Amino acid sequence: MDSLDDFRIARNDTVRSLVKAMDLSIPGEGGHAVRVAVMSVAIGEKLGMGPEELQYLQYAACLHDIGKLSLDRQLLHKSDPFSEEERERVQSHAVAAMRVIETLPWLAPSTEMIISHHERWDGEGYPEGLSEHDIPLGARIIAVAEAYDVLVTSTNWSAARTEQEATDEIKRCSGSQFDPDVVSAFLAISPLIQPIVR
Repeated sequence: MDSLDDFRIARNDTVRSLVKAMDLSIPGEGGHAVRVAVMSVAIGEKLGMGPEELQYLQYAACLHDIGKLSLDRQLLHKSDPFSEEERERVQSHAVAAMRVIETLPWLAPSTEMIISHHERWDGEGYPEGLSEHDIPLGARIIAVAEAYDVLVTSTNWSAARTEQEATDEIKRCSGSQFDPDVVSAFLAISPLIQPIVR
């Protein structure tokens, strides 16, 4: 085994440890992270991303919610609607991820994907209000994969939707919340990936 393989194994182990830390702190986050990563990489492959891009996309998808470690657990498990202040605190998790991963320079190519995964195609997202191709492609991919997984998973504030209902919602938001090209790629891989991630 050469040193490149050693580095890759060490990096993968680090990402797995961070995902495990999220799951211990916020039960269910580990499974969500893995499902989003599987879908994101499949979408990225469909869009023609290369091996290195896919690797950093996988890291970003696994760690997209790592900033939630900075939030109050009671806030994350709240079932009532958020106040404006609470919503702002929850939205801060996208930027808070920086504090968690800035000590890992090799994750630099994944950082903007993580920070920007709640930006919207129409510019109405956060934290910077980026739109269209100003949003990193990886972030646009993670946005679709995460939305689908959230839709089909039961939470404190909503019941799980069927796979068809979730897919219909992703289609409905194409061109507003989501990049239409990413949605098209998602729809193409969705029948193949659903048995794996469910």
